[in-house]
Amino acid sequence: MSAKSTEIGISRDEMIDVARDILMRVSTPEDNALSVAQSLVSAQEAGHASHGVIRLIEYTSFVKKGTVIPGAQPKLLREVGAIGIIDGNWGWGQVACKFALAKVKEQISNFGTYTITVKNVNHIGRLGEYMETLTKEGLFSMMWCNSDPAVAAYGGVTRMFGTNPFAAGIPNGKEPIIIDFATAASAEGKLRVARANGQSVPTGMVIDKDGQDSTDPKAFYDGGSILPFGGHKGYCMSLFVELVGGALSGGHAAMAKSYIRGNGTVLIAMDPEFFVGSEIFEAEIAESAAKIKSTRPAKPENPVLLPGEVENQSRIRNKEQVHISEPIWQSILELQNSL
Repeated sequence: MSAKSTEIGISRDEMIDVARDILMRVSTPEDNALSVAQSLVSAQEAGHASHGVIRLIEYTSFVKKGTVIPGAQPKLLREVGAIGIIDGNWGWGQVACKFALAKVKEQISNFGTYTITVKNVNHIGRLGEYMETLTKEGLFSMMWCNSDPAVAAYGGVTRMFGTNPFAAGIPNGKEPIIIDFATAASAEGKLRVARANGQSVPTGMVIDKDGQDSTDPKAFYDGGSILPFGGHKGYCMSLFVELVGGALSGGHAAMAKSYIRGNGTVLIAMDPEFFVGSEIFEAEIAESAAKIKSTRPAKPENPVLLPGEVENQSRIRNKEQVHISEPIWQSILELQNSL
């Protein structure tokens, strides 16, 4: 397996246009196609190829299988005080989550906090995108979702949990702190990218169908499982996201008999103004963040970073042209021509 594939640069506008066109070719309305395309390219710019345009291959297959209804629109099922419940109607996950963000921004000034759940959606994309949006409003937020079984329980072999990402956004002036990670040893999309590029993965990410460690990402797709990150601690976090994300959203936990598919999503937002005041809150975050960053690094060439800084560095690198693996981009163009 090769260590690294060749990268090429594509203009942001071209990448969005190609992604939008592909989605429209599978009957997605233009406004929704643009919304999803922008989210995919945003992830690509942030350095998360696993949630970038490579997903178009999977997304178009969802439409062909009938698991995504490309013209469906999300609907607010119920709202009680500071709680909202959204049904995505099996449309695009990014569209449903942006609908949820709009509801949060509309209502949070009434309560100082707002919790919203989303069910009946497939892949909702990179959670960090939604956290970034809310920090621009001065809001603290956290979000998680369960997903189709891919991860073994600690000490087990069978797929039980989704990769189950957790994210949080902390306002910090122009450089918010954005925490976003899969509770699995790897996001499934990273295995998808490694497989497409002919790359191996580190030991401890994947086991094969017999429960043996593997560095071949194909082992997962041949019936293996991803492992939780951090042993039993990551297992506990994954279990929390699975049970609470699935049960509280009404989308159900992946091992429950009522589970169908998709991301059961929970989003909680808080306005610091209602607690200690936004100015006091952000001043303390800024002071603390500065002290964390000034920590003497173990290796002088690797300064201590805050969550979200790696993504900011990637955006700078991708400002002129968005970098993407050449084999993946070619597969996207082939997909476009095939539709």
